[in-house]
Amino acid sequence: MPLRLNVQQLKDLINGIEANGGDATVLRRELETLEGEANRAPQKRRGSRVEEEEPTVEEHLNNRVGDLFPDGIHGELLTRLIDLDRNYNLKELKAMCVEAGVSAGGDKKELAAKLVSKGIL
Repeated sequence: MPLRLNVQQLKDLINGIEANGGDATVLRRELETLEGEANRAPQKRRGSRVEEEEPTVEEHLNNRVGDLFPDGIHGELLTRLIDLDRNYNLKELKAMCVEAGVSAGGDKKELAAKLVSKGIL
């Protein structure tokens, strides 16, 4: 399962690797990419405040559980997850996750994605 770090944790990891004489070039590039994306986040104006736009369902799922699928979540798979979200309640999906031995954390679409990736739904 992929390791998820926030920006500060990534910086700490890079510093630790370099302090021990290691090469963190690849991680530095990843950090630059993440910081660049954060600076280019889409915004919309609301009165005098500027707010970031909410991610689409596709973006949200790819950020949270997209790594479960080699090609990411889009097209027919996205439609299937949305349908499963409509057809099952949170309690049912959590129970199926527990029974399947997968993490029961997340919203309904995330739980459905976990179950689909394991071939259960």
